[in-house]
Amino acid sequence: MLNSRTLLGTGGLLLLVALATPGCATKKYVQQEVGTVDKRVSDVDKKQAEAVANLDNKEQKDVSRVEERAMSAESKANDAAKAAQAADQKAVQAGQDAHSASDLAQQANTKVGDVQRQVEGIDNFKVAGTQDVLFGFNKATLTEEGKAKLDAVVQQAQGLPRFQIEVQGYTDRVGSSAYNVSLSARRADAVVRYLIDKGIPLRRVHTIGLGETPKTDAKVTKKEMRHVVVNLYAPEAPMSASAAPAAH
Repeated sequence: MLNSRTLLGTGGLLLLVALATPGCATKKYVQQEVGTVDKRVSDVDKKQAEAVANLDNKEQKDVSRVEERAMSAESKANDAAKAAQAADQKAVQAGQDAHSASDLAQQANTKVGDVQRQVEGIDNFKVAGTQDVLFGFNKATLTEEGKAKLDAVVQQAQGLPRFQIEVQGYTDRVGSSAYNVSLSARRADAVVRYLIDKGIPLRRVHTIGLGETPKTDAKVTKKEMRHVVVNLYAPEAPMSASAAPAAH
């Protein structure tokens, strides 16, 4: 393809040839030829400018596409990093919850042992009565039926010279272990407060929240799992004369 400089050189050569050759061309002819060459030069320059402009536009579009892809990749990487961080946080929280539940379970087992030792240490106690107090879902409030059962425990305890009351709180298996241990303790506390209000000395009551009901009986319904077991203990043998309080 001829560029503008080549065409200019060609036009100049034609002009010299025309001027140097007498009788072959007139001045008008030479002007026409020069005009034709100038037009060609102008067309070539225009095409070159358009080609350069098209090339610039293409390069700019290509650069924009590359930048968009880079930004998209960076955004996806950031999202992946955030998701990974959130997963790590959930894993840490789950570990903390499991550790907390383990601690609570260990504390519960320790309290069970304490209650058993306290009961066994007072002569030979036996279970004189048991009541099963039910609670509503996710509640630690006594119902009228539950209060009636506790009234029966109080009445029976008042007829015994010595007694001990064991209060064990339970929940169903809905929710986390840590939450269920806390809920079972609140239910047991509600029972203890009622017994104390009815005149039972606090020193004779041993309470513990054991969390979820053990999977010992597959037939137990969720409603029956939300309960507090109240065991009334009384000495198996009558109190000896040496241990009896002196008469006044």
